[in-house]
Amino acid sequence: MDLELTDEQKLLDTSVETLLERHADDPAAVWEKLVEFGGLMVDPEALGAVELCLIARNLGTKLASVPYLGSAAVRYAVEPIEDLPAGFANLAEEPTAIAVALLEPGGSWSAERLSTRLDGEALNGEKCAVDSVPAAGQVLVVALDDQAPALALVPLDATGLEVTAQDSIDAGTPLSHISLAAVAVGPGYLLSGAAAAAAAERLTAIGGLLAAAEANGAAGAMLAQATEYAGQRRQFGRTIGSNQALRHILADMYVRQTASWSSILYSAAALDDDASDAQRSASITKAFAARACRDVAHGAMQVFGGIAFTEEHDAHRFLRRINLRGEQFGSAEHHERLLGRTLAAEARQTASAG
Repeated sequence: MDLELTDEQKLLDTSVETLLERHADDPAAVWEKLVEFGGLMVDPEALGAVELCLIARNLGTKLASVPYLGSAAVRYAVEPIEDLPAGFANLAEEPTAIAVALLEPGGSWSAERLSTRLDGEALNGEKCAVDSVPAAGQVLVVALDDQAPALALVPLDATGLEVTAQDSIDAGTPLSHISLAAVAVGPGYLLSGAAAAAAAERLTAIGGLLAAAEANGAAGAMLAQATEYAGQRRQFGRTIGSNQALRHILADMYVRQTASWSSILYSAAALDDDASDAQRSASITKAFAARACRDVAHGAMQVFGGIAFTEEHDAHRFLRRINLRGEQFGSAEHHERLLGRTLAAEARQTASAG
């Protein structure tokens, strides 16, 4: 597995950065240009998990308010499946923004523990903290069909589907509550059986990595701002960056930010290579990156001091994005518990086999 970015990937990274700099103040223009640029062309010959994470990291750096995470994650999740239903197959040609409805009130991000049910071809249940619904054209609902995951693409104006705005810690990432009362799933818009189970696994893996990549981009921006501030802010006749304690904070921030990005790249490459440990690697990375990026943000707040807590400063906006993405597709605690249960089950199996 080669973890060095190719020349094409470096060019992609630079191009998206330039695109965002030109249209940073216009989310609609950012989304339009990103789609025109090919940001949703998920294909082994175009964009894989590594490329998607590069785009997501740039979005986090600029705090872009676009429905990219769900739109890219869904396309990546279903891309390798053969004989897709027409509604899913058309996603490769259509730039429709998609919101992912997985989490439920009082539930977890595990696709196997859901209350939302598929009864025949009708959906019943509730979803919460659904990201970027106002900008989406469709919502991907993850439900259970006879105890197995099923994925359904539903238009937001479907009969029986009700959307209610929820409070969000990040103003740039609106969240919604969705109620589903006998919502009919159109022909060709339902994925079930073994294909749905595989797609659900890939969805949670790539969704977690994209959320981590966006948080990493925001953390990188905070690190850059804090480093610049420490070199300019003067107290008692000298810059605060000359203080050894602040130097240690900045050094720790750098280590956490770069280490989490390396972990994201490894796990994204593992997904692209269909490695045997890809799912576990993605889970470990999500847990590590969520904590690391949050630590970077807290370190930056210390460097900035009181100014970081004012409305005029950007620090709290980056902190909010980092905290939100740290929870999406599973918090650090969620993935640590999941890994603990998996390792314990493997240990019991090994012991019984011995």
